[in-house]
Amino acid sequence: IGRANAGFSLLHAAGCGNGSAVPIGLGTTVMLTDNPTPIPEDEANLLGTLLEAWQARDLPLPPGDLGWEIKSEIPIGMGLKSSSALLVAAQRALSNSTRHHLSSAVTYSLLSAVQIQTGVSMTSAIDDLDVAADWATVWLLDATDTTEPFREAIEFPMKEVYIIIREQAKAQTSVADFQALQHRFEEVVRLLRRGDPIEAFRLNGHLVAEALGDEEAQALCEEIEVRTGCPASITGSGPAIVVLADKDRTEVVEAFLNSMDLRWLRTRITTDEKFEVVREPWE
Repeated sequence: IGRANAGFSLLHAAGCGNGSAVPIGLGTTVMLTDNPTPIPEDEANLLGTLLEAWQARDLPLPPGDLGWEIKSEIPIGMGLKSSSALLVAAQRALSNSTRHHLSSAVTYSLLSAVQIQTGVSMTSAIDDLDVAADWATVWLLDATDTTEPFREAIEFPMKEVYIIIREQAKAQTSVADFQALQHRFEEVVRLLRRGDPIEAFRLNGHLVAEALGDEEAQALCEEIEVRTGCPASITGSGPAIVVLADKDRTEVVEAFLNSMDLRWLRTRITTDEKFEVVREPWE
């Protein structure tokens, strides 16, 4: 069995090569089994590609036919690191089943290659893999380095997290669309280093929406801020939007989201030392 968690973006790695994400309390648990069955949650065949990559590196596998069972709370294809969480959890299940534990460098190299091969990420996705693996710290890191990426810890305030699930497909884009805004994404880095993560969150969302041509997302984020006083931003490459609220603003946020007939869910940031993972009954 392996476990990993979701996150939302502070800095999209395609913009300037650095990336950052905040861990949240939505998890994925994967169990390696001896009963191969179809996995409808894995449309990109991440798990099959991971097994092939594992074998190609001559890493040990249990004998017999292998399959998977997945329990996930993370909405798929929304920019909440669901693919990275699935891979991290599956890699941990493989390691636990074989007692063959990989270094961080080997893990990142392996899982990054799987994400690129299956087309679920336009970058090496080290920041996404990192937040899926670690629910205790917010890092700013070099998202292109699979060996020893530099990393800096980022202080992020504790907030209630609302995730707006937009009923639309992930936008088609390219790294070039983000790199055209490189100097502005570098301003997000400066904001993080200056200790202003909320403004970095806002600016990153604005730039991602611009790179994606998602005017609807930007307009909705602006309306949320005006109506609730809470920051909002598109996460990952979208389409989900994250709203951050202090506890005394939650009723206002929920009333607004309901008045707009938006589909949403509520969770929390997990960097609090009191946060505990709830184990599934089948574990």
